[in-house]
Amino acid sequence: MPLASVIFDARAAGAKLPRSMVLFEQAARRWQGGYELLLVDDTGDRRLPDLAQRYQVMLVSCSAANLGSRFNAAVRVSRGDVLLFPGLGDRRAVDWLSLRLIDLDLEPESGWDAAVLPVRRHSWLRWWWLLQRPSPLDTFWVARDWFERIGGFDPQLGSDALPDLLERLRACQARVSIETA
Repeated sequence: MPLASVIFDARAAGAKLPRSMVLFEQAARRWQGGYELLLVDDTGDRRLPDLAQRYQVMLVSCSAANLGSRFNAAVRVSRGDVLLFPGLGDRRAVDWLSLRLIDLDLEPESGWDAAVLPVRRHSWLRWWWLLQRPSPLDTFWVARDWFERIGGFDPQLGSDALPDLLERLRACQARVSIETA
Protein backbone atom coordinates (compact mmCIF):
# COMPACT_ATOMS: atom_id res chain seq x y z
CA MET A 1 0.00 0.00 0.00
CA PRO A 2 1.35 3.42 -0.87
CA LEU A 3 2.16 6.01 1.76
CA ALA A 4 -0.48 8.74 1.70
CA SER A 5 0.24 12.39 2.49
CA VAL A 6 -2.89 14.33 3.47
CA ILE A 7 -2.08 18.03 3.15
CA PHE A 8 -4.22 20.73 4.75
CA ASP A 9 -3.85 24.48 4.34
CA ALA A 10 -4.60 26.43 7.53
CA ARG A 11 -5.74 29.56 5.70
CA ALA A 12 -8.02 27.74 3.25
CA ALA A 13 -9.51 25.45 5.93
CA GLY A 14 -10.21 28.33 8.30
CA ALA A 15 -12.66 27.55 11.08
CA LYS A 16 -13.32 24.05 9.66
CA LEU A 17 -9.73 22.96 10.35
CA PRO A 18 -10.29 21.30 13.78
CA ARG A 19 -13.27 19.31 12.48
CA SER A 20 -11.31 18.27 9.38
CA MET A 21 -8.38 17.14 11.54
CA VAL A 22 -10.67 14.95 13.64
CA LEU A 23 -12.28 13.33 10.59
CA PHE A 24 -9.05 12.61 8.75
CA GLU A 25 -7.11 11.48 11.80
CA GLN A 26 -9.86 8.96 12.61
CA ALA A 27 -10.09 7.76 9.02
CA ALA A 28 -6.33 7.50 8.58
CA ARG A 29 -6.14 4.98 11.42
CA ARG A 30 -8.27 2.62 9.30
CA TRP A 31 -6.10 2.94 6.18
CA GLN A 32 -4.10 -0.20 5.49
CA GLY A 33 -0.87 1.53 4.50
CA GLY A 34 1.08 4.30 6.09
CA TYR A 35 -0.03 7.88 6.16
CA GLU A 36 1.05 11.30 7.27
CA LEU A 37 -1.02 14.37 8.00
CA LEU A 38 0.53 17.74 7.17
CA LEU A 39 -0.68 21.26 7.88
CA VAL A 40 0.88 24.16 6.01
CA ASP A 41 0.50 27.48 7.79
CA ASP A 42 1.15 31.04 6.73
CA THR A 43 -1.09 32.59 9.39
CA GLY A 44 1.19 32.31 12.42
CA ASP A 45 -1.84 31.38 14.54
CA ARG A 46 -0.51 30.44 18.00
CA ARG A 47 -3.20 27.75 18.42
CA LEU A 48 -1.98 25.66 15.50
CA PRO A 49 1.03 23.98 17.17
CA ASP A 50 -1.27 22.60 19.90
CA LEU A 51 -3.81 21.46 17.31
CA ALA A 52 -1.07 19.80 15.27
CA GLN A 53 0.33 18.01 18.29
CA ARG A 54 -3.11 16.81 19.40
CA TYR A 55 -3.80 15.16 16.03
CA GLN A 56 -0.23 14.09 15.24
CA VAL A 57 0.02 16.46 12.29
CA MET A 58 3.30 17.78 10.93
CA LEU A 59 3.11 21.58 10.99
CA VAL A 60 4.87 23.22 8.04
CA SER A 61 5.42 26.95 8.43
CA CYS A 62 5.50 28.91 5.19
CA SER A 63 5.47 32.63 4.57
CA ALA A 64 4.12 32.38 1.02
CA ALA A 65 0.91 34.24 0.33
CA ASN A 66 -0.27 32.00 -2.54
CA LEU A 67 -1.90 28.61 -2.07
CA GLY A 68 0.22 27.05 -4.83
CA SER A 69 3.42 28.05 -3.04
CA ARG A 70 2.17 26.82 0.34
CA PHE A 71 1.15 23.44 -1.06
CA ASN A 72 4.50 23.07 -2.84
CA ALA A 73 6.27 23.72 0.48
CA ALA A 74 4.22 21.00 2.17
CA VAL A 75 4.80 18.51 -0.65
CA ARG A 76 8.57 19.09 -0.43
CA VAL A 77 8.64 17.87 3.19
CA SER A 78 6.10 15.09 2.67
CA ARG A 79 7.10 11.50 1.93
CA GLY A 80 3.89 10.14 0.41
CA ASP A 81 3.50 8.32 -2.88
CA VAL A 82 -0.03 9.70 -3.02
CA LEU A 83 -0.86 13.34 -2.31
CA LEU A 84 -4.31 14.11 -0.95
CA PHE A 85 -5.68 17.65 -0.76
CA PRO A 86 -8.97 17.59 1.17
CA GLY A 87 -11.51 20.20 0.24
CA LEU A 88 -14.31 20.63 2.73
CA GLY A 89 -13.23 17.74 4.95
CA ASP A 90 -16.65 16.16 5.23
CA ARG A 91 -17.26 12.47 5.94
CA ARG A 92 -18.03 11.81 2.27
CA ALA A 93 -14.55 12.99 1.24
CA VAL A 94 -12.89 10.93 3.97
CA ASP A 95 -14.69 7.75 2.92
CA TRP A 96 -13.91 8.44 -0.75
CA LEU A 97 -10.19 8.86 -0.02
CA SER A 98 -10.21 5.60 1.93
CA LEU A 99 -11.70 3.78 -1.06
CA ARG A 100 -9.19 5.38 -3.46
CA LEU A 101 -6.30 4.14 -1.31
CA ILE A 102 -7.72 0.60 -1.29
CA ASP A 103 -8.03 0.74 -5.10
CA LEU A 104 -4.40 1.85 -5.37
CA ASP A 105 -3.30 -1.09 -3.26
CA LEU A 106 -5.30 -3.64 -5.27
CA GLU A 107 -4.54 -2.27 -8.75
CA PRO A 108 -1.52 0.06 -8.61
CA GLU A 109 -0.87 0.04 -12.36
CA SER A 110 -4.40 0.08 -13.72
CA GLY A 111 -5.81 2.89 -11.59
CA TRP A 112 -6.00 6.62 -12.09
CA ASP A 113 -3.14 9.11 -11.88
CA ALA A 114 -5.37 11.74 -10.29
CA ALA A 115 -8.95 12.06 -9.17
CA VAL A 116 -11.35 14.73 -7.94
CA LEU A 117 -14.32 14.42 -5.64
CA PRO A 118 -16.43 17.53 -6.26
CA VAL A 119 -18.35 19.24 -3.50
CA ARG A 120 -22.03 18.43 -3.63
CA ARG A 121 -23.98 20.66 -5.92
CA HIS A 122 -27.69 20.91 -6.56
CA SER A 123 -28.79 18.01 -8.75
CA TRP A 124 -30.09 20.28 -11.51
CA LEU A 125 -26.64 21.88 -11.75
CA ARG A 126 -24.73 18.59 -11.56
CA TRP A 127 -24.44 17.89 -15.30
CA TRP A 128 -23.60 21.48 -16.08
CA TRP A 129 -20.89 21.42 -13.43
CA LEU A 130 -19.23 18.33 -14.92
CA LEU A 131 -18.43 20.47 -17.95
CA GLN A 132 -16.98 23.23 -15.79
CA ARG A 133 -13.64 23.69 -14.09
CA PRO A 134 -13.14 22.01 -10.68
CA SER A 135 -13.36 24.13 -7.56
CA PRO A 136 -10.65 24.55 -4.90
CA LEU A 137 -13.29 23.30 -2.44
CA ASP A 138 -13.21 19.86 -4.08
CA THR A 139 -11.07 17.03 -2.73
CA PHE A 140 -8.07 16.18 -4.93
CA TRP A 141 -5.92 13.07 -5.14
CA VAL A 142 -2.76 12.87 -7.28
CA ALA A 143 0.09 10.39 -7.64
CA ARG A 144 3.36 11.97 -6.52
CA ASP A 145 5.26 10.92 -9.66
CA TRP A 146 2.75 12.83 -11.82
CA PHE A 147 2.86 15.81 -9.47
CA GLU A 148 6.63 15.98 -9.83
CA ARG A 149 6.53 15.28 -13.57
CA ILE A 150 4.48 18.43 -14.22
CA GLY A 151 6.46 20.58 -11.77
CA GLY A 152 3.94 20.78 -8.93
CA PHE A 153 1.63 23.71 -8.33
CA ASP A 154 2.09 27.04 -10.01
CA PRO A 155 3.49 29.09 -7.09
CA GLN A 156 1.89 32.28 -8.42
CA LEU A 157 -1.67 30.94 -8.10
CA GLY A 158 -4.03 31.24 -5.16
CA SER A 159 -7.42 29.53 -5.24
CA ASP A 160 -6.85 28.43 -8.84
CA ALA A 161 -3.81 26.32 -7.92
CA LEU A 162 -5.66 22.99 -7.66
CA PRO A 163 -7.84 23.42 -10.78
CA ASP A 164 -4.73 24.54 -12.71
CA LEU A 165 -2.82 21.44 -11.56
CA LEU A 166 -5.67 19.28 -12.82
CA GLU A 167 -5.73 21.01 -16.20
CA ARG A 168 -1.99 20.53 -16.62
CA LEU A 169 -2.29 16.85 -15.66
CA ARG A 170 -4.95 16.37 -18.32
CA ALA A 171 -2.83 18.21 -20.90
CA CYS A 172 0.03 15.78 -20.17
CA GLN A 173 -2.23 12.76 -20.72
CA ALA A 174 -2.51 11.77 -17.05
CA ARG A 175 -5.51 9.58 -16.27
CA VAL A 176 -7.83 11.92 -14.34
CA SER A 177 -11.18 10.89 -12.91
CA ILE A 178 -13.97 13.21 -11.77
CA GLU A 179 -16.00 11.12 -9.37
CA THR A 180 -19.06 11.06 -7.17
CA ALA A 181 -19.44 9.45 -3.79
